[in-house]
Amino acid sequence: MSTAMLEPETREWTAARLRELAPEQRDEILAAAAERAFDDYTSDTNLTEFNAYREGDLHGRSSNTEPR
Repeated sequence: MSTAMLEPETREWTAARLRELAPEQRDEILAAAAERAFDDYTSDTNLTEFNAYREGDLHGRSSNTEPR
C-alpha cells in the first residue's frame, strides 16, 4: 500500500470504507493514524483529562442487577 494513501490530506477514511479493506490494509491505516495522534494525546491534556461518566452513570458496583 502506498504511504500517500495513508496521509490525512489525501484521504478521509470512514468506518464503512475501512471495513471494505483487507484486515492488513485496515491495520496499516489505523496504525499510521495512531502514530500521528500519539503526540497530541501525550501532550494535550484537554484530550485526556476528563471524566466520560458522571457519578451514578455506571452501576457495576451495585448489588442490584435489575435493568434500569
